[in-house]
Amino acid sequence: MTRFMAYGKNILILSIIFLVSSLAIDLISPIWPIYIKNSLNASMTELGLVFSVSNAVAAVMQILTGFLSDKYGRKRLHVIGTLLAAFPPLMYAFANNWTDLVPWVMLSGFATGLYLPIRWAMVADVTSTETMASAYSWTNISWLVGSTVAPFVGGITADLFGIRFPFFACFMLRLAVFPLTLLMQETRRKSQSKGIITKNEETDRIKGFLLTIVLFSLINIIQGLGIGVTIPVIPVFVVSNFHVDYTFIGILYAVGFGVASIIVQIPGSKCSDMFDRRKIMFVTFVASSPFFLLFAFSQNLLELILFMFFSNAILNLSWSPFQTLMMDATPPSKWGLVNGVSATTFWIGMLTGNAISGILWDTLGMLMPFYVSSLAIVLSALPLLLLKETRTKST
Repeated sequence: MTRFMAYGKNILILSIIFLVSSLAIDLISPIWPIYIKNSLNASMTELGLVFSVSNAVAAVMQILTGFLSDKYGRKRLHVIGTLLAAFPPLMYAFANNWTDLVPWVMLSGFATGLYLPIRWAMVADVTSTETMASAYSWTNISWLVGSTVAPFVGGITADLFGIRFPFFACFMLRLAVFPLTLLMQETRRKSQSKGIITKNEETDRIKGFLLTIVLFSLINIIQGLGIGVTIPVIPVFVVSNFHVDYTFIGILYAVGFGVASIIVQIPGSKCSDMFDRRKIMFVTFVASSPFFLLFAFSQNLLELILFMFFSNAILNLSWSPFQTLMMDATPPSKWGLVNGVSATTFWIGMLTGNAISGILWDTLGMLMPFYVSSLAIVLSALPLLLLKETRTKST
């Protein structure tokens, strides 16, 4: 009972951490590309470079972090990463040129590489196989509530107080997360006690485990590229073509990403518990792809919101099946490492997409990043054909 209460406390604290962290991050995410390009005089190619540098550092860190958290524990690395993550937004606000951002986006990437894989491993640590999909959905909802509210607030405050103001608010919120991490208890599952053998630790699953890591890594790299290639350019694209203010950019992200992602979390977890998780992912990857391209052909503001909404709602139905299948197919003693590998490979795709986004825009036109995005989302479904479902059917 004491252990159960401790785990419940950790889940509650984690949910609050996810919520406050997403509030902080998404206060600035919609205006971040516009700030770099318009306020700090970066070209589209330089804009992509800033994004890719941060993601590159995060990618390098996350496998090492996952491994270390499996071996020595999760809490200390989580605390350090969360504290370091607070300071880059403050320094962004004082930048005079885009090059001033480079050391701080590197620090941000380093901090993200410390805490990100650990947070998702912690959720798996404190749940069972039967409750994992639901737990991931609810903690993800905590994150997405912040992602829904924050862009709208960030857009309004940027219009009212200037584009640098949200960075100060981001700093304060990220700093507020730090004391919450100190309340967390260690969640890493120690080596099995004598006589206790879990299903996922069986020797005959090692080969399947390795194949799983390879296939999920391929999905992450391809899909990360598809998402990353448009992240730096979407706000610039919208402002350039529709001449909207920051408030609308906030509304676009709040509805098109936040609301779209929240409403599918519980259905996604139910589908994960009821159906073949590979098939859910395959259908959602393929079905969402056209909307990533249609966004670029929007004729009005309503279409912008709707196409972003459908692309994210359909794709994010796969999140719970994806994470649950990956955890279920790997030994608990490797969950930190596996989450590190997963985050790293996604970041590799993201940084590649970020790096080429501005180049595609400058050389082949503003529509090309969206063509590449749509194609990559479709191609990310192909590795699923080689995956195996781990859940046994009820008799």
